[in-house]
Parts: sequence; structure tokens; C-alpha cells
Amino acid sequence: MNNKILCVDDEESILRGFQLNLRKDFELHLASDGVEGLELFEKEGGFALVLSDMRMPRMNGAEMLAEIKKRDHEVSTILLTGHTDFDSAMAAVNDGNVFRMLSKPCPPERLIKVLNDGLEQHDLVKSKRILLDQTLRGAVDALAESLSTAKPLFFGRVQRVRRMAKELANKLNIPHAWRVDVAAVFSQLAYLALPENVTEDVYYRKDLNKEIKALLAKFPEDTRNILDKIPGLEEIGEVLKSVDIQYRFEEEKEDGVRIAASILKVALDFDYYEEQGYNRSLIVSTLKERTKDYDPKVTKSLSDLIVIAAETSSLQEIKIEDIDIGMRLSQELRLDDGFLIAAAGTDVDRQLLKVIRNYNSCYAESPFPSKVQVIVPASLLK
Repeated sequence: MNNKILCVDDEESILRGFQLNLRKDFELHLASDGVEGLELFEKEGGFALVLSDMRMPRMNGAEMLAEIKKRDHEVSTILLTGHTDFDSAMAAVNDGNVFRMLSKPCPPERLIKVLNDGLEQHDLVKSKRILLDQTLRGAVDALAESLSTAKPLFFGRVQRVRRMAKELANKLNIPHAWRVDVAAVFSQLAYLALPENVTEDVYYRKDLNKEIKALLAKFPEDTRNILDKIPGLEEIGEVLKSVDIQYRFEEEKEDGVRIAASILKVALDFDYYEEQGYNRSLIVSTLKERTKDYDPKVTKSLSDLIVIAAETSSLQEIKIEDIDIGMRLSQELRLDDGFLIAAAGTDVDRQLLKVIRNYNSCYAESPFPSKVQVIVPASLLK
């Protein structure tokens, strides 16, 4: 269990007392006021708990803990307060920025017990988040996999958009970046309901009859209905709803929904234009020029990522039997009769290799083209 604690107090004698009574049981770090405490929290990182006095110069304890919770909502926070600061301290507790409040002076035995309670709370919150994250990712991956066999074209798009959106989110260091990944999957999930005979027409945006257009118009509502049945994914619906709203008309809030929607829009539109055969550099420059439609900081990050991708991977044509995990299809993989197995941009994983082996085992000769174009990452280059 993480026992890294930051103690903040403007009285030197109190800090010495912390050092004397707590250093045996905890990894202790000290700061002499709220500003210094916040700076140390950001610089050092990895704290499980922050213990702070209420009344300090420059920034009081409640203000500092509120700022710390913005940076790390999982960290446990404890506020030490005198009777004269009670109302302000209670307000901090009610705002959700403080786990526990202690009155000064506080006996060492009680302080140690409360610190251990705070560390257990941090461990519980972190473990729950990891469990939920793993469960959610597993469920989302399963949903994406359902597209791989039923709608391989849209599965390929999901993989490409997820990959790009994740890289953009990481580069921009947005809060709750996982939402971009989940939203990328749900942006394509409703296409499972498409009749097979119109799937390619819809994917390539060909002329469609009014019945199919009416069906497509219901997809956003169908997706929202799915999301409404999954606890904890309410904000995914907000992200998807904001994708088609120009970023200029929505305020960028701390929840990160707006920037997540801007990232997803760039990833989706880049993928569409690339599927139309446009050069990557031309797509990037076009998106960067359309500043009313696309957030400039997102398109700037996109430009940087495209440069990096060109330097760290190579386009190669290889024999179908040499295809390997970690590569990425640069073209559609079809059987000789034209049946689509995997879309361009699909990551080569164990499942795809298994599909290829299964098809080969059912035919006297391989039903696949003798060679296929793939993107090979630098780690696999010989």
C-alpha cells in the first residue's frame, strides 16, 4: 500500500512534530505553506494522502486541498483546524475536497490512526478505479470485436480512430482520456444494425435510398439508448453529442468533454478523408486551415503525430504467410472471391492470424492474395 504523505503547515514546530512522530510509519514530505505544498505535490507526485493546516499565509489549507483534488481526485486529504476556522473547514468537507477533518491540537495516536484510515481510503478508491477500468476496457474491447466479424469495414475504422484518438489524447494530456477511446467504439457501434447489402455503400458514403437514410438518422438515438443502460458512461453520450457541434460554440470545461469531442471529430474526419485516398499531408493541412471547424491545438498535435508515425514505421509488401502480430494492414484483406476479411488499418493480432489460418485450412490452396501491404513498426523491422 502506498504510504507517501505530504504534510503542510506554516509552523516549524508542527513540522518537526510530524517528522518526529510519523517518519517511522510513513514516507513523509514536508512543506511550509499552501503554495509550497502545491508545488511539491506537482513536482514530486505519487502522494496517497495530503495533511494540511487550515490557516496559512498565501494560500490556506482548504484552497490548497481543492487545487490538489483537481489534479488528483483519488488522493486522500485531511485538514487540521482550530475552532475559529471551523465553518471554513466544514465548507471544504461539504464540497468533497476533504476526507477527514481534525481539531488542533491532535494527539499523535489519533493522528496516526486517521492517516492510516486515509491511506486505506486511497487504496480502496484506486483499486476500485483499476477494477472498473479493466472491466470497462474488457467490455469495450468485446463490443469492438463484435464489429470485427459482423462489420469488418467499421471495425477497421474503430481501430484506426481509437488509435489516433488515443495518441491525440495522450499528447494533449486531457483529463479522463479513456472516454475518447470508449466514444470511438460507440461512434460506430450502431452500424451493426445495417443490412449487409448496403454496408459498403454506407461506409463509402455512396448514394442511398430514403429508407436507409432514415435508418441512419436513428443511429445516434440508438447509441444513446445503449449508453443509458450502462452505468458510468453518461459522459460518453455527451462526448458523442458534441462531436457535430463546432468547438467555438461550447465552453471548454474541466470535465474534458469538449476537448474529447474535438479529438474524436479530428480522428473521424481524418480517417474518412484518408479512406477516400487523399494524401496524409494534404488532409492535415486542410484540417489545420479550417479553424472554425477543428480545434487548432488538436490539429497541431495531429500534425506532430503524423510526422512521428512516418519516422517510426515502414510500408512494406509481404507474403501473406509472413504477416505478424504488431503489423497493421495498409489495404483491405479479401478472399479471392472478394469477400472482406479485414479492413485497411486493422491491427494484426492473434484473432486475425487465427482467422487467416482457419480459412487456409479450409482450402486446398490459400484463398488470400499471395502478398499484402502492411505498415511495419520500427520494432519489427529487420
